[in-house]
Amino acid sequence: MGYSLEVGAPYPKQVKWPKSAANLVLSEAYVEIIYAFDGLTSGERAAFNTGAAAFALVPGDRHLMWCYRFEAPTRPGTRPESLGWGDSPWEAHRQRDRVVGVPGRAGQPLPVYMVLVDSGTGIVEGLRFANLDEGLADALREAVARQLALPYDDAAASREIDAVYQRHPGTQSLLMEAAAGQLIPAFEN
Repeated sequence: MGYSLEVGAPYPKQVKWPKSAANLVLSEAYVEIIYAFDGLTSGERAAFNTGAAAFALVPGDRHLMWCYRFEAPTRPGTRPESLGWGDSPWEAHRQRDRVVGVPGRAGQPLPVYMVLVDSGTGIVEGLRFANLDEGLADALREAVARQLALPYDDAAASREIDAVYQRHPGTQSLLMEAAAGQLIPAFEN
């Protein structure tokens, strides 16, 4: 990454933030996943920063669906603070500001930098690092390679994404199609 991030400071690039989504930035050098949410509560920030994280991937031919959840532990009998389950589509051909790739080789875990941004203000609300296990990392590498092997066709990618949302009205349903998933403890190094 050619920039530094600081909690409480604006994200260093001008971005039109969605209200609730994850944006994957995949390059051969690093992976950054930016989670943008509007009106975050202190519990949601805690869930992102210190809670258990779960990820899953649903690959398509021209897109992939990134599924995520962050859940902070709470006292027995109380509802856990949580961000998720949520999902966001990603298309390799739409990432225009850097060469698309996924670091490492098959069978290797994947280090991921994660950023929580308030989509209303553009302020960084949390930073986190995790290692995706080999299965999820390889599923991501294969999904990206499959997309890059096909010519860019925005209409075909949109039809694929629409078909996924027709089959799965929510993330819980989408998880049944997931190629890989895992739970990652907070602040894994």
